[in-house]
Amino acid sequence: MATWHGGTRRVWRSALFAAAGLAVVTVASAAAADVLGVIAARHAHFKEIGKAAKAMSEQLKSPTPEIPVVQAAVKQIDALAPQLPSWFPAGSGPAPGVKTEAKADIWTKPDEFKRDAAAFAEAAHKLDVIAAGGDVSAIRTQAQAMGQTCKTCHEAFRQRDD
Repeated sequence: MATWHGGTRRVWRSALFAAAGLAVVTVASAAAADVLGVIAARHAHFKEIGKAAKAMSEQLKSPTPEIPVVQAAVKQIDALAPQLPSWFPAGSGPAPGVKTEAKADIWTKPDEFKRDAAAFAEAAHKLDVIAAGGDVSAIRTQAQAMGQTCKTCHEAFRQRDD
């Protein structure tokens, strides 16, 4: 009877370890899915900013830009810009099997990243205020200033896999 009881314990122990292993794999799979979801959402937000920036830019290249179109595009950028740091939570950076253009520097140099993101948000807000006034020359000047903040951040924190 002792052997059978000991064998039962081994079976239960093996089942317990298998269940624990499955739980770890399930949690890891859920975490991986969460990371991929975060990255997909981040990518979608940047697409929104890019689409708005393109609409604004196309109008500002025109000799007679449609100010309401510019204002709407700028408003969208201004609404999204302050959210940017939240799109990069811990664990959503470069990793094996994870496709992202975000450099690890976002997480290893968070103060620099937050500073550059804040500069973008400030420039976007200033552009929104200026666009509300309708002065095309002033809008063009501030749009270039905002574009420079984009470039600064991209150079430091974005890698292209061209």
